[in-house]
Amino acid sequence: MALTIYCKDGSPRAELSPDDSSTQVKEIQGDNVLTLSFTLYEHIVLDVDDYADFEGERYWLAGQYRPRQKNAGEWAYDLKLYGIESLMRNILVVKMTDNEDEPVFTLTAPPREHVAMIVGCLNEGMGQAAAWKVGRVDGVENIVVDYYGKYCDEALREVAEKAGAEYWTDGSTVNVCRCEHGEPVTLGYGRGLQSVDPGRADNVKFYTRLWPVGSSRNIDPEKYGYSRL
Repeated sequence: MALTIYCKDGSPRAELSPDDSSTQVKEIQGDNVLTLSFTLYEHIVLDVDDYADFEGERYWLAGQYRPRQKNAGEWAYDLKLYGIESLMRNILVVKMTDNEDEPVFTLTAPPREHVAMIVGCLNEGMGQAAAWKVGRVDGVENIVVDYYGKYCDEALREVAEKAGAEYWTDGSTVNVCRCEHGEPVTLGYGRGLQSVDPGRADNVKFYTRLWPVGSSRNIDPEKYGYSRL
């Protein structure tokens, strides 16, 4: 498979073929990381905001990268590029009502209102071209969040926790709910499941007899023969 790394202005910087150790890992309430390992026959310095497109998603380089020289004509690259959801950590939540630009405040509101405010900060920080929007948000009760120098990823994690849900993104859509999308997959032997490893309950106590202990309140031992219910 061939990939192209582009400069931030959209011009091609390098053509590459990742080796088998390259991976793409996407976490709920975490990073979306494309790890690429490859060799080029020329020395190319990759810069901040260089990017690559993979399976319909864009991944950016977070810092300047210089390759390791293997010999006189080969350079080895091992770099990580981050998806759009990983860029949340760079954007501070700021109260922008009436042009306040206040990073220290408290908001009491339903989860959807919190998420809408955070999405507004994402679009303001990344530019409207990012086109972040609010998706499904569970919960209607007011929750209280202290935004004291809190970044967008931290804020979404706290909103999700207080709403009893989890936050996740579908492209540039932010959801706070149980992460379910795509087609369900049934695993079993011959259908993707290759082995089952039994677990061990090491250092876990086990019981052969139980003693229920009830209340001793208003219990007359002389009448009932016991001091507890």
